[in-house]
Amino acid sequence: KKPVNASTGYTTLQSNIGSLENKGLELALNGKILTGKFKWDLGGNISFVKNKLLSLIEGSEMYVVPSSGSNLLGGSMHALINGEPISTFYMLKMEGIYQRDDEVPAKLYAKGVRAGDVRYFDYNEDGDITDADRVNVGKAIPDFYGGITSNFSYKGFDLSVLFTAQQGGMICSLLGRAMDRPGMGANGNVLSHWKNMWKSEAEPGDGKTPGIDNANTGQFYDSRWLYSTDFIKLKNVTLGYRIPFKKKFIQNARVYLTGENLLMWDKYEGGYSPEVNNDGKNSD
Repeated sequence: KKPVNASTGYTTLQSNIGSLENKGLELALNGKILTGKFKWDLGGNISFVKNKLLSLIEGSEMYVVPSSGSNLLGGSMHALINGEPISTFYMLKMEGIYQRDDEVPAKLYAKGVRAGDVRYFDYNEDGDITDADRVNVGKAIPDFYGGITSNFSYKGFDLSVLFTAQQGGMICSLLGRAMDRPGMGANGNVLSHWKNMWKSEAEPGDGKTPGIDNANTGQFYDSRWLYSTDFIKLKNVTLGYRIPFKKKFIQNARVYLTGENLLMWDKYEGGYSPEVNNDGKNSD
């Protein structure tokens, strides 16, 4: 939305606020591997996607996308930044864990931050963590998508197998944040990485998992909740058999068994599947 003079009766109007460059390349290859009684057809495709914001209205360098959700610090998770993809995440960047109280800057200590809390990148170097310290921490759009299909047939039997994959994107999982942030307490069910959490100066954990009872940084939207959306999925397997008939009106019939989303190889801990968009809706 573009701001306009209030004398018009409105304060904003819908408008294009910038220019964008999109580039992509799609490749597909299909072949007949075996052509005898046992047939095997193999096909694959891959799509590369790249976009870049070229300019913003009135010469601006950045436009923070208004948040449609929480008003917590960092609630606006995306920004339009010249020279960057339009899906840029604009958030606080986690750098580690405060190991001792004397490491905490005075301004943050006065706010209650202690050892075991998250240490953020202080972009403006003022000793405090505010909205002004948010930076570009990644993008949502993957670098490429792809798939491979194998089709086999022998006599009346047929088998098709579909694999899909993507790499290079990230997602901010609000579900992951809801079930995996500090302040939940140590008595509930938690993810396995909390075994490596900060407990004390003598037991610092892995250096990237805060104390589970430390709630002072648990309210922020930050790079902790960014997860890789890389995956390889066994998307579909279908096994069929064609039954021959010597009838006037029926020549054959086919029975089949199919399975969807059978296996997935990924490192996603923010929810059920990395194939979600950044509004939390499943794309499957």
